[in-house]
Amino acid sequence: MSQLNEDLHVSIRKKETSFLSQIVRLSWIVLSLSIVYQLIFFSSLTNIIAMAAVLFAWLLTTKIWLQANMLQTYLLSTFMILGFTASQFYFPLLFTTIENKPLIHNLEMPEEVFLHSTLCLMVLVLAHAAYRFLMKATPDRPFSILEKAGFFQPPANLQVWLMGLLGMASSFYVHLANPEVGQGATGDPAAKFLQALALFMYAPFFIPLGKLYGSNEKPSKAFPLLILGYAVLLFILSIAQNSRGTFIFGLTTPAFAYVIGLLLGVFKTKLFTFRNFAVAGVLFWLLTGPFTDLGTAMLIVRDQRNDVSPTELLSLTIEALDDKKAIEARKNDDRSESLDFDWDERYLDNIFTARFANIKFNDSNLITYSKVGTHDPDMQEFSVDQLLAALPSPVLDMFNFDVDKETLHALSFGDYLYVLSGGYGTPTGWRVGHVAGTGMATFGWWYLLCLGLVVMPIFYLNDKFFRPRKDGISAVSQAPEDRFKFSLCGALALTSFYQFLLFETVVQGVIYLMRGWIQIVVLYFVMFHVTRLVSIFFVRRKRQIGFSIN
Repeated sequence: MSQLNEDLHVSIRKKETSFLSQIVRLSWIVLSLSIVYQLIFFSSLTNIIAMAAVLFAWLLTTKIWLQANMLQTYLLSTFMILGFTASQFYFPLLFTTIENKPLIHNLEMPEEVFLHSTLCLMVLVLAHAAYRFLMKATPDRPFSILEKAGFFQPPANLQVWLMGLLGMASSFYVHLANPEVGQGATGDPAAKFLQALALFMYAPFFIPLGKLYGSNEKPSKAFPLLILGYAVLLFILSIAQNSRGTFIFGLTTPAFAYVIGLLLGVFKTKLFTFRNFAVAGVLFWLLTGPFTDLGTAMLIVRDQRNDVSPTELLSLTIEALDDKKAIEARKNDDRSESLDFDWDERYLDNIFTARFANIKFNDSNLITYSKVGTHDPDMQEFSVDQLLAALPSPVLDMFNFDVDKETLHALSFGDYLYVLSGGYGTPTGWRVGHVAGTGMATFGWWYLLCLGLVVMPIFYLNDKFFRPRKDGISAVSQAPEDRFKFSLCGALALTSFYQFLLFETVVQGVIYLMRGWIQIVVLYFVMFHVTRLVSIFFVRRKRQIGFSIN
């Protein structure tokens, strides 16, 4: 009998890991083809060294994290590291190859870029290994505050719709009706609370993926039409507030959730099918065609977004989208011009893939750091001030901390390092910082130790949104979705988790520990229970009306 159970265990495990194995195998095929192409057309020694770093990084990734046991036990911390290696190594190679560019395209310090990225990856390897050791050495406690608070209780579809509508309404209020709320760092706490609720506007896209967060409720027959109308509203909202990220997150977050469901065995599909190729083809066309043109049209009218109404901005964007010559001219300008004479962000032409694979930010920050030097006192002071600015205003007032939140939040770490380096462009340009450049300027090589110490508790906290059940022979016969609990709260933040380790500075990790994680938990707790009460009221009201009619 025991042999039969063991055979059953092995058989089911093989079926569940087959898709993961196919993904790993396919990733290596694509990587190999990209390297061969680069060797043929861009065979400089520096480019070869950069590709060697990509090979090493992806080898570590597939051998350590793209494994079934790792995904099923440490899902979100694993997903964070996958996001880091994909964005810093794999995707840059893939997308530069697609655009017929060398991996080191427009990098002035390519050796330093890949050295620091590789060292950061090694720190993440060691930090995650230490984190896993501590988890195994710590006695298992079945009690979970999050579970008691309802975080793993799947919300009803009506609740999910209510979350989405409240999130969309809050985004409309913050960015369109009262834009000063979104632009300011301080202000009415209630208004700031509404600003944070924008995360939930993507919730309805998760309804078809309900099995992932424990819901067995099927979408209604009217769902396809409802979600199409909802997507159109989200699309219009993103244009009206001139935010490409609003629409991109609506696509990437449920897409990440679906991929995770496939890797965990919750959803089933054959990788090489006509339907999958057709879907991939349509997505590729959208990302390289219409969506790219739309993003460019948004850039064309961006300078006017503070001077015209949302309705006028929407109209101007549509007009710009219809002007193909203007769009092509703007694309050519973006390829040939940088933000400032001494700050350059050009790497990939496609504005959407650039969001997930632009290592020119690493390069630009290392360039500005080289002009500032290590252990810069101004960077150290700015880092401390940013930590203090993360505290609520009442706390700052209580301890008489002299912190100007408005000024601090108007500057990114990339901006501040740029100013210190003697840059003469716009100070508040929201230049994207990178942990290597800002880390070296602030802490020297000690930034790597700081990174390791900061990410360990972050791994622990984020993994709290995913709870594997006790594994064993009895559990193996269960459906995959019955072997774990995955909170919708964690699923809604998947895009943020994917990009999480692309730190501007390790200080951002400390701020997340101080405030960010707690904010996500509190917001979801409030949204879950408020929408639960409202949905119960609606259901009871519907029953009463039905009873009175009968």
